[in-house]
Amino acid sequence: MKHSAHCATVCSPRGRATRKRAGCTAALPDGRFIGPFNALLRTPRIARPLLEWAQALTRAGIPADVREVVILTVAAHWRAEYALYAHTAAAEKADLPGPAIASLLHAPCGLRPDAELAHRLATALVRGHRVADGLYDEAAAAFGKNTRIALVNLVGPAGLLACFQVPAPSPDHTQAPAT
Repeated sequence: MKHSAHCATVCSPRGRATRKRAGCTAALPDGRFIGPFNALLRTPRIARPLLEWAQALTRAGIPADVREVVILTVAAHWRAEYALYAHTAAAEKADLPGPAIASLLHAPCGLRPDAELAHRLATALVRGHRVADGLYDEAAAAFGKNTRIALVNLVGPAGLLACFQVPAPSPDHTQAPAT
């Protein structure tokens, strides 16, 4: 069995409401979840702390555009389809310009200075697995300790999506992703 087959299977949320957040689809019209939510439904003892962790990062004071730049940088590196799909919508909602979003796959353009710095930080982590002293010092001065730690913590989850090969939904959002 392909390693994505188990996690990409669409699960039923058992009567929970269909949700669309930040312009992306988390469930099909019939209420079945898509994306990473299937793996989390299968592991509730892990899912609850992960949700709390994600909520803590959301409250960490990272500007929305900076947060989405980090997530999209990592998702592009890992080719994490669902993360690219969902966080492109979130980046648009955070007023990141379309050309800036598209450029994150290569050399970013049109980003605010702190978002560009966050991109360089995330890129250093996913490509070289370390942050050079100069970049670390620059991030420390720009973001401070708490935000810098929160930014680094954003780097990990896209790897989960890449590991399970979580696909994006069909273009019309009515069908389960192909597995």
